[in-house]
Amino acid sequence: MKEGQMKNINLIHLTIRNATFNGVFMSGADHVSIIGCDLDENGGNAIPGQKLQHNLLLTHCKNILVKDSRLTTSPFGSGIALDQCQDATISNNEIARNGYYGVLISECRNISASGNLVEANDRSGIMLEYLITGNKQIKIQNNRIQYNAGWGIESYVTKELQLAGNELNGNASQPAQQKISMDKKIIMQ
Repeated sequence: MKEGQMKNINLIHLTIRNATFNGVFMSGADHVSIIGCDLDENGGNAIPGQKLQHNLLLTHCKNILVKDSRLTTSPFGSGIALDQCQDATISNNEIARNGYYGVLISECRNISASGNLVEANDRSGIMLEYLITGNKQIKIQNNRIQYNAGWGIESYVTKELQLAGNELNGNASQPAQQKISMDKKIIMQ
């Protein structure tokens, strides 16, 4: 199967709970919509291991919409993990109490996150991770990002990053609440 061969995938009002691996994992899909879904307590500690399994994992996908959904309480993973994706909108979701980051974005382009509640995750609320070239054209606007154990927003080598109207409160990395760095290294604390 080649990238973009799967098209027009719509998950609407779907509940996936307590899956040992990822709740939803798609790779190489085009036009993916996840609307009004409840993905929680997915992503265990089984092989391939913790921090690699999430409530929602999308890799090499494009034209993505994640809207009006709950992505909560993954014991060892993130609520949403996007890896090498482009053209995604993440809006009006609850992304809370996950064992890793709330939202993990790696090597992606043209991603928008707005109107989300990102709360009480074990690491940073939103992480823009640098692996090879970093992320590009990222908009994080009008989110409520609070009580995460790391930074509210953490970013490394993100090109064309727009931050506006976010409410950041009670994140552990006080008082700055966010870390925006052009360093090509991440120091885990």
